[in-house]
Amino acid sequence: MVLAVTLIMTIVLCSLTTFFTYRYVKNAFDSIDKVLDSVLNKNAGISLESTSDSRLSKLTHKANKILHMTTSDFTQTTQEKETIQSFISDMSHQMKTPLSGVSMYTDLLLEGNVTATEQQEFLSRIKVGTEKLQWMMDSLVKVSRLEVGAIELLPVPAAIKQTITDSISSVYGAAVKKSISIKSAYFEDVLLLHDRKWTCEAMTNLLENAVKYSPSDSEINISVESLPIYTKIIVTDYGIGIPFAEWNSIFKRFYRGQNTKGVDGAGLGLYLASLIFQKQGGYILVDSKPGQHTTFSMFLQNCKK
Repeated sequence: MVLAVTLIMTIVLCSLTTFFTYRYVKNAFDSIDKVLDSVLNKNAGISLESTSDSRLSKLTHKANKILHMTTSDFTQTTQEKETIQSFISDMSHQMKTPLSGVSMYTDLLLEGNVTATEQQEFLSRIKVGTEKLQWMMDSLVKVSRLEVGAIELLPVPAAIKQTITDSISSVYGAAVKKSISIKSAYFEDVLLLHDRKWTCEAMTNLLENAVKYSPSDSEINISVESLPIYTKIIVTDYGIGIPFAEWNSIFKRFYRGQNTKGVDGAGLGLYLASLIFQKQGGYILVDSKPGQHTTFSMFLQNCKK
């Protein structure tokens, strides 16, 4: 009798164990299936199990991490694709005008029905167009390589006076042609953390703009002001100026102000200059009054004492 009762209890216990084990396994597999479906459907709202240290909770947590990583990578890829498409579209638009000019004047020359004076004029315009295209291509290569990190700036302690002098020398010829004087206020030379080659490129872009948008027989002023963390290099011209509403936009790639129509440019100089300063821990600010002045303030980090 006792043996029979024991046998029955054993059978019942085994049956219950089998039942609960089956139910647990079924629930576990159902939950795993739900997690995998959520991963496949990119549903980042997978709820965690109440027992934080359970195997299923760990699986759910890892699935959520995979989803977040996948979503982040997808978003980044989408943004990069949109950026590339925008870049190509803008580049195509900017190159269209000089290319059309070069093509038109070349066709006129090939037709042969032009005077010697016209021939010289057309050749001169073709030269200007090709030089603009070359400058744009060079700038675009620099921008793209800086953006993707193919070019790495190496800021080191270097005297800023030489960098400023080199930048002025780069635009001196263009300034002389317009009888524009570039005046630099006296300042004590100081070591600043910067990559001289690329900082010179950025400053040259700002000075070229200052010369380009200033009237003849005017002047451009340069000064240097030491601050606790940064040193400020200030460039002021007295040309057409920039409306307040455009102060942020002028540093965007290919952006050209409303009052710059009729003046050659591609909208890359300020963007490249800003990018160069950002890459070495600095930045550029603008202050301007249309018809009166434009001041660009460039900030570079001081060397730690």
